[in-house]
Amino acid sequence: MSNYIEFGDKIAFHPGYYINEILEEKELRPCDFALMLDIPPNELNGIIGGKQKLSIDIAAKLSNTLGTSIGYWLNLQHSYDTLLSGLCAEGISAESD
Repeated sequence: MSNYIEFGDKIAFHPGYYINEILEEKELRPCDFALMLDIPPNELNGIIGGKQKLSIDIAAKLSNTLGTSIGYWLNLQHSYDTLLSGLCAEGISAESD
């Protein structure tokens, strides 16, 4: 699974895509950021890779650490899930992009 889905004119980014962008911008290693969030590094890596959904708890930790809203992160997850669900309903695998 990728941290973004693109099919035709539709595209959705998993929250992990944005987290990865932030890490690159701030020149942070994922293991250091996981420590800041107080989560296991493998959990953060799963999110960054688009393999794990963003929980409300992680959204709250991201919000507190980055100065964003919890809703921002949950809306990103919702948008990604909605497109993924729509593709699945059409019989299209997200893996095929």
